[in-house]
Amino acid sequence: MADRASASIIIGGVIPRSCIPDLIAAIDRDGGRADWEGEAFDDASIRDGETLEAFACELSGGIFQEAESFCEQHALPFVRSSASCAGAFGPERVIFTGEMPTAQYDTTELDEVVLTQSGYRSLGSLEAVESWFSSAKFTPPPFVIAEDSEPSAPGCEACHG
Repeated sequence: MADRASASIIIGGVIPRSCIPDLIAAIDRDGGRADWEGEAFDDASIRDGETLEAFACELSGGIFQEAESFCEQHALPFVRSSASCAGAFGPERVIFTGEMPTAQYDTTELDEVVLTQSGYRSLGSLEAVESWFSSAKFTPPPFVIAEDSEPSAPGCEACHG
């Protein structure tokens, strides 16, 4: 059995209305819920001007595999925070700004970003360290629901063939 941990994910950005059911389905396949107690999402859970936060227990690797993949395919920014799995992996924050690659930050169990000595040395300057910590504070923008007929809507062809 894979090592498992609890995690939460915050998602936002521009999403075509036709992609909303597929995002909800991806979150559901990962076991994501609106709260730790188990309330499921539906299409009305994604609202214009708000981000969506999902929670899940016992995720393999502490990863929302389906939801994160969907977000990357559709350029939907997210921040995932995962707890540790004793003896396997530590807690982390993963950030996707809407452009690859994702960024991974080690955290404490209290979700404080930590920098190792080797990481500090590789950054090379205090300014680079400050920039690195600033990038770890990224928050996804609220959802903007685009009508599928809008030219800026990226479409959901990958979802609907």
